[in-house]
Amino acid sequence: MKQILAFGDSLTWGSDPHTGGRHPYDDRWPVALGEGLTKAAVFAEGLRGRTTVHARNSACAEMRGDAVLPMLLHSHAPLDLVVIMLGTNEIYETRPNHLIRDGLERLVEIIRHHPWRMPGATAPQVLLVSPPPVTLCETSDVTPAMVEQSEMLADVIEALADRLGCGFFDAGQVARASAADGYHLEAADSRALGQALRVPVAAMLAL
Repeated sequence: MKQILAFGDSLTWGSDPHTGGRHPYDDRWPVALGEGLTKAAVFAEGLRGRTTVHARNSACAEMRGDAVLPMLLHSHAPLDLVVIMLGTNEIYETRPNHLIRDGLERLVEIIRHHPWRMPGATAPQVLLVSPPPVTLCETSDVTPAMVEQSEMLADVIEALADRLGCGFFDAGQVARASAADGYHLEAADSRALGQALRVPVAAMLAL
């Protein structure tokens, strides 16, 4: 049985753009991913507000992905694949795409150099997923500049994945943030993302 860690923010947690609550279990993309992989288990680690490496000092919990990733790697070891989908919260905080790229690179470094401390353990593969673009709407603070930045992020992350030898998937191929709040996915799009990710995940793990 292959073991997969899905590491992300509210899109991975399953935020409902209409209620501010959480999608039903079956409508969260890590669950939809796992349903199509009979020889793999998917562990979802999504946190609302999570960033790659950047502090959010007013947050109620630790939001820096680099600060918590080592603990999660140890908790879920051994792992065969880590799927990372982060970046939307950095766009929300007006950080440019090169800082998102650098943050993702740091996360890959952490995964590849983690001290697993268990017999035969090796570093898992990494699949970088570019988040779905944000959407203009009347009730959020999404700006045209943020939409443009989010639409350009896939090229930046794909280039990083190529350079680091990671897998890559553009979530914008199958989903876009709902116009209900500008940031989060409708339930159907969340499920569609998980279903679409089955193809690259199965290829990387030879399932």
